Amino acid sequence: MKLAIALEGHPDNVVPALLGGCRLAVTTATEQGQDWQVCEIPWHNTLVPVVAVPNFTLSTEQARSVLPLEISHADAVFSAARLGLLLRGLDSGNRDWLALALDDKLHQPYRQLLIPGYEAVRAAAIAAGAVGAVISGAGPTLLALTNQVQADAVAAAMVDAWHPFGVTAQARVLYLDRNGFRSSREQRR
Repeated sequence: MKLAIALEGHPDNVVPALLGGCRLAVTTATEQGQDWQVCEIPWHNTLVPVVAVPNFTLSTEQARSVLPLEISHADAVFSAARLGLLLRGLDSGNRDWLALALDDKLHQPYRQLLIPGYEAVRAAAIAAGAVGAVISGAGPTLLALTNQVQADAVAAAMVDAWHPFGVTAQARVLYLDRNGFRSSREQRR
């Protein structure tokens, strides 16, 4: 896991891929250097992630360059409160909590300006049944949370909403792999 994080540069993708589920990873300082504390975030079985991947790229460097170096105390409090609500919403499946929790003041107001059609795609996802939609990582992929019944409609709505902006996109309904990496030896058992 440490090698994969070092190669990737951050734990966001590799830790869940290796361990399964939704994970939070925090770096800690040890006498031997840097280590990682990883915990599972409970994910309610009714929540279905949908991603819409547009036909343009956005470099992480460019996405980071638009972020402010400092934020206000009020924005920090706003974001910390929503993180707590997000964790409870993911665990319980409470759509009202998730809708509030997906609001952000740390990166989306700045990065959305780099994504043509962001607001239209987000609004279309919600109108089709998503609890909300956010920028996935640095973008330009957008992530919506919904349920199984509405997942295909949310995916189609996100793709369609990008068309007026000259953007084609592919959408995927995803499922949480709760097991993570398994060696071929483990899979044969």
